[in-house]
Amino acid sequence: MKTATKQKSRTPNHPTTQPPDYPTTQLFDYSTMRLFSSVIKLTNQHPATLTYLGGQHAHAAFLDVVRAVDESLSQRLHDLNGRKPFTVSPLMGLPKTFNHKGHPSPEFRTGSIHEGKEQGIRLREGWECWLRVTMLDDGLFRSFIEYFMNFPSSTGRGVRGEGKHPQIRLGDAHFLVSEILTTPGSHPWAGYISIEELQKRLDEPAPAKFVFELHTPTSFRLQDKEIATKPTPKLVFGNLAGAWRALTGENNVEAVEKYADANLVMRNSKLRPDRLVLHNNPQLGSVGRVEFIRADKTDHPTARALNLLADLAFYSGLGRKTAQGMGMVRRLVV
Repeated sequence: MKTATKQKSRTPNHPTTQPPDYPTTQLFDYSTMRLFSSVIKLTNQHPATLTYLGGQHAHAAFLDVVRAVDESLSQRLHDLNGRKPFTVSPLMGLPKTFNHKGHPSPEFRTGSIHEGKEQGIRLREGWECWLRVTMLDDGLFRSFIEYFMNFPSSTGRGVRGEGKHPQIRLGDAHFLVSEILTTPGSHPWAGYISIEELQKRLDEPAPAKFVFELHTPTSFRLQDKEIATKPTPKLVFGNLAGAWRALTGENNVEAVEKYADANLVMRNSKLRPDRLVLHNNPQLGSVGRVEFIRADKTDHPTARALNLLADLAFYSGLGRKTAQGMGMVRRLVV
């Protein structure tokens, strides 16, 4: 991400300014890379109780899908410390225990939800829901989609099949995969974009504000190992600049953090605390809408860089534990 405004080429003469953190299959011109967001539509096969509703089961199932096609890549992803080149969501479209007025939902009254010692959700046979996976590398996406296109040539631990449809296991629940949506417009959380297309944001005037929807609990790990749940401008855009650095090797984190901290003001935000339980540990975060107003009215090059990072968030996720269901966010254009 170059913040200079008069630059003819977005591709440096060398691969990156420093080695990317991700085990990318693109070794040279990262501008040709594409980022993908796929929605996996699922149908529950048998009555089951889900007691762990975070993304740890989806994380394991995704690695099993990749392992069935490329065992070495799956192992490298598993072993990679820090931010990973993919994100997964929690299981979406589950029945709700209570409606917006605080009354038991119809599913709760009819027994689709089970409240017991572990407070799980009981899914009936045939319940339709979905997962969302993002992949920040063409090769990773190819391995992912190849499994489903060539099914049933091979299977993994969390991926089996019945008839013509692959099946994914999430905990004790078994789901048939009915459809995978990646085309932009096919689902609000589906899409793809190239790095080159993202870099065109650097040629556009900087917007007056940035608005995000935090769809799953979002939090940030600070340098002293404490956790921050408030999405401040510095934490949000510094984290996204870190994702860009991991993807391309271009390190503008300090400049972005400094600009965001000095020139962005949080206003008109509607946030509430929430949590995901991952491996028996509750992970706190914020969900809702956050809006940042730009106090600097000049068309500063770094402000244009924020425009790029705001669109990157849809694919990279935001904050910590994005590969286990946290930090699922998108930019809102208002």
